[in-house]
Amino acid sequence: MSTDHSATLHSETQSAPAVSDDRPPLERRLDPQIRKLAVGVWTAELIGDELANISYGGRPVLRAIKAVVRDHEWRTLAPSVRDIAELKDDDGISLRIHVDYAAPGTEAAGAEAAGTEAAAYEGMLLLRITPATVEVSFSGRAKAAFRRNRIGLVVLHPTSEAGRDVSVVSPDGTVTSGTFPADIRPDLVFSDISSMEWADAGTAFDLGFSGDIFETEDQRNWSDGSFKTYSTPSALPIPVDVAPGDTVNQSVSIEALSIETPDNPLRESHEPAAFTVGEPAGTVPTLAVSVDSPQPPAGDQGEGPQLPGLDAVLVELYEPREVWPAKLAAAAREADRHGAALDVRVVSDSADGVAEALIDALGGQLSRIARVGLFHPETECTDPAAFGALKASLAEAGFTGQFLAGTRSHFTELNRWIAGGSDGGGGTPVPQDADAVTFSLAPQVHSTEVPHITETVPVQRLAAANAVKLGGGRPVHVGPVTLKPRLHAPGQQAAGDELQDHSFTAAWTLASLAALTVDGVASVTYFEAGPPRGIANAEGTLNPAGELLQKLAACKGDPVLAATEAQVHPPAGKNPVTVYPVQSAAGLQLFVGNLSPREAVANVTLPPGTAASTASGPADVTVIGAAAGGGQADASSAEDGVLTVTLGPWATAVVSFRN
Repeated sequence: MSTDHSATLHSETQSAPAVSDDRPPLERRLDPQIRKLAVGVWTAELIGDELANISYGGRPVLRAIKAVVRDHEWRTLAPSVRDIAELKDDDGISLRIHVDYAAPGTEAAGAEAAGTEAAAYEGMLLLRITPATVEVSFSGRAKAAFRRNRIGLVVLHPTSEAGRDVSVVSPDGTVTSGTFPADIRPDLVFSDISSMEWADAGTAFDLGFSGDIFETEDQRNWSDGSFKTYSTPSALPIPVDVAPGDTVNQSVSIEALSIETPDNPLRESHEPAAFTVGEPAGTVPTLAVSVDSPQPPAGDQGEGPQLPGLDAVLVELYEPREVWPAKLAAAAREADRHGAALDVRVVSDSADGVAEALIDALGGQLSRIARVGLFHPETECTDPAAFGALKASLAEAGFTGQFLAGTRSHFTELNRWIAGGSDGGGGTPVPQDADAVTFSLAPQVHSTEVPHITETVPVQRLAAANAVKLGGGRPVHVGPVTLKPRLHAPGQQAAGDELQDHSFTAAWTLASLAALTVDGVASVTYFEAGPPRGIANAEGTLNPAGELLQKLAACKGDPVLAATEAQVHPPAGKNPVTVYPVQSAAGLQLFVGNLSPREAVANVTLPPGTAASTASGPADVTVIGAAAGGGQADASSAEDGVLTVTLGPWATAVVSFRN
């Protein structure tokens, strides 16, 4: 279905530099410029180099189409738009976008710096939208020698496609019927793809690919809010050497054929979000933080902020073993500060000497450890034989805590580990005497754009529910949860994120915890104790995420009330507001957050008898991270027990009601 539209960009079309944006880089990241496109009943948004939120007749069709360049360690080269050329004609719109891709750690400082030798790759994207089709073509060229795992176009399908029946056409014309899965699938969803066909609300869609063979994976394994169709089939060997001048040419086209013209049923609504607080629906999971350094955080002189109610301090022990005593000592000091236990995750290919090392490092005080897990350094998953040996040796030493099995990596490893079985025969490798299972979360495995980070939140709930099922009903310990992946190739260091100390992270953490408050989740470990990936800054002061966790840790085990969102008709789309009602001994605490760069308003119907209707409004409104510029929040009571909460961009607040 690929068509060469380059001729439509005739000599009268002039290239222009990317639209200037003088805001600081962090502001540009939090609130990117969006260019809205519409032809016929097709609509889409151009955000940087990504064609996003492609809809037909108001119905979402594709989450995004974009080109990616990923090196031999699966690091994504950063794109920077150099210039854009546009042509409108009687048939539709064409956009030609010149993009430079910078090697990790050497990103160009904006479009004005693009095209320098810092960029390892360059590409030309041609976008064409007509009343019938949307097409994206990509021509890429290497500007430097490197090793790649993947280069080319990817198509992101929204998670709402789960359950959708699809016909997959292979290059030889074979048609195979399939379905986007409801549960997170550990293996490929579709393979050997030349095109995909499906129908929705009287419209037939045909999604065609050229330039390579494509396949589809379930990106929810990494908490992404999408399924992904990509080229370079996973069966091919990687990495591959790329020489300067090597090229890639691909295109993706989606065609719509409607029996009748869609009436654009899904229109944007500007009505405030509406929630009703009801009966208990769960409890606040116990919370933990991690320590990954044998040294105390900068500025920590033994005194620092405490998180009363914190369940544990998690520490990962990996080679070399010589640093284990110092790491355990640092974790124990942090645990003492909060009155917490230790959660020890050992990375070793065997249990030999592990029990002895723990006993020696803690002076025989194994009672300080609440739970322990053992993971193989190559698979990042539990080896059943080593697990059994460690349990036997620790039990002999008098250890009475929990034993965790699973993975220290992403949910995908837990999913594949259990699906594959210990012997590859499909049987579960989870040891029968494992007390619980575990996996970690990081929202930026594939995308660093803020909209994609926020879209991981509902997928976290699904991953947790799937983990409970995969573990045979065992409790699930989620974490560490970090903004960026902490597991990398040998020699790489876990990266911090400029978002860590921003109010965004508090709003995202609240939404994450609300998603993970499901039956079976026993604990969640967020971030580290100190910078750059922690809950405190270099001076030892809690950042907004740390302030939030301090308040939530004190609510350990308290009932969480259901916060049911009213369905606005027409649907309002993605609501950025999180409402997390906690019924503590002192009264109701309403945790609210806004995952949006715009002000958000929510009307919350409170439980009967809640003392909200006073002349001055609720008893107390506390803005999380106010001292660090964490935004504004306000709440006012109205008749019939309805509370109106107004939240500034990325703001998080706690509205407290006295009993």
